[in-house]
Amino acid sequence: MVATINTNFISQFSDNLHLLLDQRGSKLKGLFMEEAKHGEKHFFDRLGNFSATEVVTRLQPVVLQDPAHSRRMATVGRFEASTYLDNIDKLKMLIDPSNEYIRKLADTHGKNYDLTLINALLGTASTGADGSGTQALGAGQQIAHGSAGFTITKFNQAMRMLEAAEVDMDSEDIYLLLPARGVEDLMAETNYTSFDFQKDKVLGGKNLPEFRGVKIIRTQRLPEETAGSVYRGIMCSKDALKVAIAHDLEIKVGERADLNFAQQISTYMMFGAVRMEEARVIDILFQ
Repeated sequence: MVATINTNFISQFSDNLHLLLDQRGSKLKGLFMEEAKHGEKHFFDRLGNFSATEVVTRLQPVVLQDPAHSRRMATVGRFEASTYLDNIDKLKMLIDPSNEYIRKLADTHGKNYDLTLINALLGTASTGADGSGTQALGAGQQIAHGSAGFTITKFNQAMRMLEAAEVDMDSEDIYLLLPARGVEDLMAETNYTSFDFQKDKVLGGKNLPEFRGVKIIRTQRLPEETAGSVYRGIMCSKDALKVAIAHDLEIKVGERADLNFAQQISTYMMFGAVRMEEARVIDILFQ
């Protein structure tokens, strides 16, 4: 009986924690490309552009091209969260799989994941063959607050900047990360809420519909530009960032004889992220 409870508990705990991390713990999980890697440093190659030469004469020599190659480096961090459960807790968990232990563990791992990706989008990227170079996002990728809230005008300006960088707006996934203050401003914009511009009722449910093909992600994890006065949203494309996964969520369960044979739950993830293209990230400030 005890062995059966333990087996079911471990299996159910693992399944539900993975599920909640994807569905609830993280807002950004699954948005960007993830690659399985090993070690503390992971490199992603970047290939420059080719150019086509018009053939104007018969037997014109072929021009061989070697476009610029470069690299970006993601530094992997390890994030841990552990607890322990007694036999009563295990039985409660089998009765209620979505209990608070699982929810809180999923939340903490999801928060670490999101903050790592947000810092990579806004921070300094490691560049070069050995990752010793640096590349800041740059002032040209930021829209000033202009003493105004988050407006459709700023939304459209960010879209224009991405298009100017030759981001394929028709085929590439575009995301807007936006905190509650920005969502509140957006709800006051007729161009967003009116049926003339939307196919779904904006105020009829919890989820925000897309606007101009951009998926809006609600998150309170974006750092404020100036605490309490200047806030930010981030518009970016799917290819703006890459994530190195050294270990997806790992769960270890063992008995603690010193704690009356309670089950010790140890969870950890190992991952890092790096911005691949500055032109694909727009930092939108607002008040």
